[in-house]
Formats: sequence, C-alpha cells, structure tokens
Amino acid sequence: MKKFTFAVIALAILAMPSCKNTQKTESEEGGDPALTSVATIDEKALEADVATLIESAKRIKPVPFVKAQKDGTLALSEKEKMVKPTYLLNPSVTNELATLYQKYRAVGMLTADKNIAEMYELPVTDYNEAIMKLLTDINDPALINFYTLPSIDIESDRDAYALFVDQEYDEGRANFFWDGIAAAMIEQIFILTRDVDKFMPMFTDELASDITFNFVCVHDGLSKMVKYYPEMESLNKILEPLYVINATSVDELKAQLLQVKSDVENARDFLLK
Repeated sequence: MKKFTFAVIALAILAMPSCKNTQKTESEEGGDPALTSVATIDEKALEADVATLIESAKRIKPVPFVKAQKDGTLALSEKEKMVKPTYLLNPSVTNELATLYQKYRAVGMLTADKNIAEMYELPVTDYNEAIMKLLTDINDPALINFYTLPSIDIESDRDAYALFVDQEYDEGRANFFWDGIAAAMIEQIFILTRDVDKFMPMFTDELASDITFNFVCVHDGLSKMVKYYPEMESLNKILEPLYVINATSVDELKAQLLQVKSDVENARDFLLK
C-alpha cells in the first residue's frame, strides 16, 4: 500500500470517536465491533479514492504547445514573432515565493510560459534558471527527474509521466502534485485565452475533449484532497467557475474559453499570492 494511503487512513482513524470511555469488558474483548467495521469501510473507501485519483492523474494530458510547434501546426510568421507576448510571467517571480504550494505551482506555470517564449524566439535562460532554482528549493526527486526530461519526451512518453505520478504518491506528496497540476492547467488555459484564434488550429475535437477531461480530473482530485488538506479548499473554490468547461469539439472549446476568460485571469492571479 502506498505511503499516501497509510497517511490518509491514519488521519481518518484519528478523526473517529475515541473509545477510551467504553467499558473495561468491551476493551478487553478488542473494542467496539461497530468502530472496527467503520475503520475497515473507511480504509477500503480511502484505498478506492487513492486508486481512482492515481489513474485519473495518469490520464491528464498537457495542452499540446510543444507538439504543435514540432509538427508545424502552430508555426508563427516572422511578422507575428515581432509582436512579443506581454502576458508571460517574469521568471524573477520565484524570488517572491515562500511556500511549497507556491513553488510547485510556479514550476508548472513557468514551464508553460517557457514553451511560448521559445515559440516567439525569446531568450529562455532566465526561465531555465528559475525552474531549476525552484526544483532545488522543493527538493522532490520525482519532480526533478520528470522536469529534467526534454519537454518533447514529456509529450510522447506517457510511461515517464505515469512513473512521476506513482512516485509523488509514494513519497506522500499527492497534495503538492494536484496543486501543481491544477496551476499548470490554469496557466495553459490562460495562454489560450490570450489569443484564442491563434491557438485553436493546434486542436482537434479529440484534444478539445481532453481539456474537458483534464478539468473533470482536477475537479475530482481537488474535491477529494481537501478532505485531508483543508488548505487546498481555496484553490478548489477559485477554480469552480472553470468547471463549466465541457467541450467535445473545437468550436465548443473556443466559445467556452471566451466565456470563462475573466475567471481564468482571476484564478491565475490567485496562484502565486
């Protein structure tokens, strides 16, 4: 059983009513059978939750910025490259981050922004240095191994991503994993809303459905995690307006992105505060 499962089961058991005041004969016989039954049911429910969340996490797919650049789907003209994006995070934002949650979020956000910077032929040295600084501060071996893979490998090698998910759960970092995944997703969607017409050509109806699935997974993940990590409730709440995304086609996704544009901005502003 994974370390995270042990941790959340322990939390659930500690939260159960104490049986210290039960009669001595009951204690000698091994305690209240009803409490034992509840513990068994809760343990099985928690195991099921963890297993479901791990499998859902493994199916989350990144917005295909890298793939689109590689196959030419998102090629910019020289004239377009001259108009540099002004919405990307400044890598120096890492100097202002204090909590692990903020740092996990920033890794995903800066990685997404770095991909766009490369597309516009902007220098990315500062992004690389900022990301490596965060990885060093966080000191999460699984995250370091995953983020030091070439970005195109992350797109194509789902086994590497699946291993990353397993390792995060094994090390008891599931809360940071889901928080970071949510932040990366918000940043990717934020980028899309900056110029919907430019980015839509990278999508097929299948990829549009993937975005919907990502939101379903993150919503389920955060909703379950807040039971054990109440500090994650604020992130889940700021994302609520975005859970309306249910696109199954490119046209639906485009319309829904425009609909939630201001909500995406609010969520993005929240992430590093």
